[in-house]
Amino acid sequence: MKTIRMTACALAAGACALPFMAFADDDSATVNGITFYGKIDVGVTYDTHGAPPTNGGTLGSNYVIQKNSNRATWEMIQSGLSQSVIGLKGADDLGGGWTGLFKLETAINPINGRITDAVGTIAANNGVAQANQTTLSDSSLAGQVFGSAAYAGVSNDTWGTVTFGRQNSLQSDAITNYDPSGRANAFSLIGSSGNTAGAGRTEEARWDNSVKYLGSYGPARVALMYQFAGTLARDDSGFGADVGFDYAGLSMDAVYTDKKDETASSALSAAQVKTAAAAGYDITRSVSVAVSDNMAWGLNAKYVWDKAVFYAGYERCHFGNASSPLPTGFISIGGYQAAVVSNTAAQGEQLQVIWAGARYWATPKLEASFGWNHYIQNNFHGDHCSDSSFASCSGTEDTFGLFADYHITKRFDVYGGAMYSLVVGGLANGFYHNNNLDPTVGVRYSF
Repeated sequence: MKTIRMTACALAAGACALPFMAFADDDSATVNGITFYGKIDVGVTYDTHGAPPTNGGTLGSNYVIQKNSNRATWEMIQSGLSQSVIGLKGADDLGGGWTGLFKLETAINPINGRITDAVGTIAANNGVAQANQTTLSDSSLAGQVFGSAAYAGVSNDTWGTVTFGRQNSLQSDAITNYDPSGRANAFSLIGSSGNTAGAGRTEEARWDNSVKYLGSYGPARVALMYQFAGTLARDDSGFGADVGFDYAGLSMDAVYTDKKDETASSALSAAQVKTAAAAGYDITRSVSVAVSDNMAWGLNAKYVWDKAVFYAGYERCHFGNASSPLPTGFISIGGYQAAVVSNTAAQGEQLQVIWAGARYWATPKLEASFGWNHYIQNNFHGDHCSDSSFASCSGTEDTFGLFADYHITKRFDVYGGAMYSLVVGGLANGFYHNNNLDPTVGVRYSF
């Protein structure tokens, strides 16, 4: 256990070194090296421009302004501050400085007890007029039993850790470590959308069939990741690399990702529903899918100063046509069928993501966080526009999130805050409103 903890702390860019947390790490639910753990996060939010909830998704509401956000809503939400999960993890001393390890983790919706299935919220809106749609969101969590993680591997005191299975991408690890909100759905754009973590596509924030290496060498660290092609019978191979260091309170990481056949799901229009039904597709398990080859690189930094941590990050994503086009009807993430497929819609698209913020521990139990997230989309497809007339026009999206989190005990905390989101230009194409404010309060139990 010591080996794994030391390696994880080094690769979390100093996250384990924060001196302000009053509670000790304690695996009281560990038996014979196997730990049962989890987080249950529930609350209430108000959206000035939202949509009614849909069961089963990663988001409890349209925290960030969406196309279908057309009314004020009060909603009971889940996973506002962190994704609710249950899981098992274990480590076994193999001798000679080697440790065997595994992790199995399931994302859940504690409001209704379902396994988190974001793509299911998309399919639930197939053929529904935009004004009547409920909350929907894309994600790498699409109803898989162990959608959050499923991997095993070995760790060594000197050589680092190698794991195999379904794992977070290196971009996702970087976002977790460098987002001042800790990827809180209700208070962060890069937390709730997942596009930054997936090199432009939120479905790619986790990689199946992957091997991942993490190593630390003094103040420096390196991570490498490779996905073998063949997930769901497509050429979705990928490569990622991360180089970082920690020095005197400063942590920095540079991340690179190259990924084939990335996918993004959206709801079928009424006309597409008719066509898909005529072709024999199950409409409740069908979606429209955009396919692209993506490349992304990013730079991240944070600095620990007394009771505060300051964060900043930049990521640039490039989208290209799929080098191995996928056919209509292929089986996509979570077993959903691609009733409509586009292999060329993303050619020339670029997305830049900038963020900054800070986290401050006012007392050993009370922390506050502020974060600013900024998307910049280029003009692509030759439309030469900067308004909202086409989705390919240049545009921007901004969020400003602020929250406080009070740790009553080691395991139980309460939180409250709000995020304001604003979308302009091509990123606002088809929107009823271009802004939303989401005051949110909640409680979280961790074990």
